[in-house]
Amino acid sequence: MSLEIKTTLKTPKVLVNFEEGTILLAGISIPEDPYAFYSPVNEEIEKYMEEPLAKTTLEFKLEYFNTSSTLVIRNLIRDLSQSSSKTELFIKWYYEEYDEDMKEAGDEFRMLFHRVNFELVEVLEFD
Repeated sequence: MSLEIKTTLKTPKVLVNFEEGTILLAGISIPEDPYAFYSPVNEEIEKYMEEPLAKTTLEFKLEYFNTSSTLVIRNLIRDLSQSSSKTELFIKWYYEEYDEDMKEAGDEFRMLFHRVNFELVEVLEFD
């Protein structure tokens, strides 16, 4: 099973791929109601975590996100990192080389979740 939500002007692309053990959020996250937008995402992730692969990779390729999305991202990382499921969690936080704000945001999440395999990945620009 998998979930795919296409990007809009206010919401990110979301891919939850059970077969590969990957979860991707990419684009801009400024939904008017972040809990309504992310609820189906959280439900799919909960289903995946019932029988996850040995390795799960959570990838962020966000260009911008608002304060309410920050809480959703934090809760997502927290819930995955504290899950009793037998999976090793890897987080990849991509940021464009000139975007110090997104680099700093990723660094703050990395410090908050210092026990998680958390990698900051600089790219020239997003596709």
